Amino acid sequence: MDDIHDFDTIDVELDAYFKKKQASRCKDEFLNILCEVDDYEAVDDAQTENDAQTGITKEESDEDYLEGSNEEGSDEEFEYSTHNPKVKWNKMRPMLGERYESPHELKLCLTNYVVSKGFQIRFKKCDSVRLVAICGSDPEKCPFVVRASWMTTERSKLMDPTWLARKFVKELIMKPNLKCKEMPVIIQSKFHCKISRSKCYRSRMRALSLIHGNLSDHYARVWDYRHELLRSNPDSIVRIIVTINPDNTTTFHRFYICFKAIREGWKRACRRVIGLDGSFLKGQCKGELLTAIGRDANNQVYPIAWAVVDVENKNNWKWFLDLVNDDLGLQGGKGVCGLVEAGKDILPYVEHMQCARHIYANFKKVYSGVQFRNMFWAAAKSTTEGDFKFNMERIRAISSAAYDHLMAREPTSWCRAYFSTGLACEAVENGIVECFNAIIIDSPFC
Repeated sequence: MDDIHDFDTIDVELDAYFKKKQASRCKDEFLNILCEVDDYEAVDDAQTENDAQTGITKEESDEDYLEGSNEEGSDEEFEYSTHNPKVKWNKMRPMLGERYESPHELKLCLTNYVVSKGFQIRFKKCDSVRLVAICGSDPEKCPFVVRASWMTTERSKLMDPTWLARKFVKELIMKPNLKCKEMPVIIQSKFHCKISRSKCYRSRMRALSLIHGNLSDHYARVWDYRHELLRSNPDSIVRIIVTINPDNTTTFHRFYICFKAIREGWKRACRRVIGLDGSFLKGQCKGELLTAIGRDANNQVYPIAWAVVDVENKNNWKWFLDLVNDDLGLQGGKGVCGLVEAGKDILPYVEHMQCARHIYANFKKVYSGVQFRNMFWAAAKSTTEGDFKFNMERIRAISSAAYDHLMAREPTSWCRAYFSTGLACEAVENGIVECFNAIIIDSPFC
C-alpha cells in the first residue's frame, strides 16, 4: 500500500500504427465509424498476440467475453433511434442503427448530409428492399459503405388486408370515423409492424364490408330502400331508373332523392342560390353523385336534392335539373342563380354564374404570381362596375394578354358587380358545394 501514488494525469504513448491511423482520420465522426473496420481488426490481432504471450487460448478469451456480457445491466436490448425528417436539411446526420420509414427517407437523409459536408457518394443499390451507398470519389481504396434493409420485425407478408380487416372490425364499430392515416399508428403499436397506406385502405374497405355487407347487395334492395323512405317521409320525391337487359334482368341506372321537409324549408327560408356539382363514387360500385346545394339564412350548407348516376354527362344533368325544377317550382329559373352549363335548357331564366376559383385556377396556369392573384380577386369581388373596370385596367397595364384572357371568360358571370339584386348572396365561388363533398368523402359508400 506504501507504493500507491496519486496521479493527476496519465501519459499514454501510442505505437506507430495508431499514430498513423490517427493522422489519417477524418474530422467527421460518422465517416470515421463507417471506415474503422481496419482498426477493429488491428485491435483484435494485438489482443490475440497478448493472449498468446500470457498463455490464454481463444476459447477462454471468448468465454470471458460472454461472461462479461451477461452481467447485470448488459442484458438490456439496444433501442434504435428513429430518424426525424423535420430536421433542417443541413443539420441531418445519419447514425448507425438509426431507423428510417422507407429507403427514400434514408436516401434523402444521406443526400442532404453529403451535400452539406461536401462529400461524394454513389448509390450502388437503391430499391424498395435495400440501399447500399459507397464512396463516389475512389470506391476501390475508400472503405466507406452504408448498408440498409428492412428489419424483419417491421414487415410481415402474413398481415394481408383480409387478416387486418378482421382485426379492425371491432375498432371500426366503436369508431366509425377511423381514417386510413390513423391505422398505421395503431398497427405499429399493436403488432409492431409497418404497412403501407394502400394496404390500410384495402383493409378498411374490407372491414366495412364485413360490418355493412356487400355494396352490390345494397343496390339489389334499392326498391325496399325507396319504400322505406316514402313510408318515413311522406310526400317526398324518390325516383329510381333501371335498365332492362335482353335476358329480362334489370341493372341500376340512376337514383334521385328530394325530401319534403328540405324542399319546403328551401322555399320558405333559404336564399335563391343553388350550387350544383358532381363527385366520384370510389367504392365497390363506381358512379357519380350529383348534388344541388343551397344556402340558408345563416349562409351555411343546405342540401336540397341529390342523385346517383352512372356517369356525369349532359343527359344526366338535364334529367336531374328537370326533377329539381319540378320539385322546387322554379318556373324556369326566375329569380334564381345557378352554377352549371346544362341548366340553360331546363332553366332558361336562371342567372348563370361561374365559380371564380375555377376561373383563377385556369388563369394562374399561364399568369402566375402574387400580383396577378391579388388583382384578379380584387376584380372578381368588385361591388360596382366602375371598380371592376378600374381593376381590369390595372391588369391590362401589366399584361394585355392576361386582360384578354379574363374578358373572354364572361366576367358578368363571375364578377360580383354584375350580380342581380335580391339574391342576398355575395359569394363568387362554389366553395359551399365543395365543402359538402369534403364532408361526405369519408363515407364508406363514397
